[in-house]
Amino acid sequence: MTERQWVLLLRLLPGVGDQTARQTLTRMQVNRIAREQLFQLDDSTLKLEYGFSAQTLTTVRKELDKWLREAERLDDHLTRCGARWITFQDAAYPAALESLPEPPAVLFGYGKWDLLNQTTFAVLGSHGISPLGLTALETVVKTFIKSGWTLITSTTQPAYQQAMLTALRYNSPHALILDQGLLQVFGEDMRQEPVPAARIWRMEFDPMQDFALSAFRPRDHYLNPYGQKRDRIVAALASALIVVEARPQGRMESLCKNALESGKKVYVCAHDLANQLGNQRLIEAGGTPIGEP
Repeated sequence: MTERQWVLLLRLLPGVGDQTARQTLTRMQVNRIAREQLFQLDDSTLKLEYGFSAQTLTTVRKELDKWLREAERLDDHLTRCGARWITFQDAAYPAALESLPEPPAVLFGYGKWDLLNQTTFAVLGSHGISPLGLTALETVVKTFIKSGWTLITSTTQPAYQQAMLTALRYNSPHALILDQGLLQVFGEDMRQEPVPAARIWRMEFDPMQDFALSAFRPRDHYLNPYGQKRDRIVAALASALIVVEARPQGRMESLCKNALESGKKVYVCAHDLANQLGNQRLIEAGGTPIGEP
């Protein structure tokens, strides 16, 4: 089994999340345990030292061969499609993610990884963003793109989708942070354009120009906690954040206040401030107001 297949196996096993995967990879390195030796250890050691649950160990003892074959098949399929994955131990792992409460242990990427090394920005807006807010968002994205910044966005939520569509309209490379697995978003052939409205400009995702990053298993469906994790990754990877409309005491406000505390630049749209309490609160917290759309 190759290192790539081993990482896939670890991430595919039922009950193994980021915390267990990170703990396992760390302890294996410290104890100098080879991949082939790990599951030869007794259950007590695997539970206490490596973080495996009783349920996961039951699966390992009964079905390890099945999961080994699945990891090999998935490795072959993803490799042929052009996907790549790294762990937190790899030099290419984004250092900005280490500040998250639960950093992803494994990242699955597809396309131009080096987009994450550019000067990046993300535009944030509440799920119920107004038509005026979407207009402001489009203007902001266009302005930053023309100034040479690279957009970090996603494929779900109106604000993320509008930002992505604006980048496509101006043929600007962008990075998508996913809240599902790569195969779930792009299809089994990894060619599907994930946002239907984007098919006005192209029918297939272009990995030669853009990039997609997922912290989830390749076939994972969306779950609400995944959306929260996606937002934290977007905020961590962006060099600067732009807030269009933030709901008071909502997730976007919390993310931006954390960013301000860490010294990151946060711009806040000042349109319709009388009706945007969340935006007002962020400006009072140190966000930089930007003008009319």
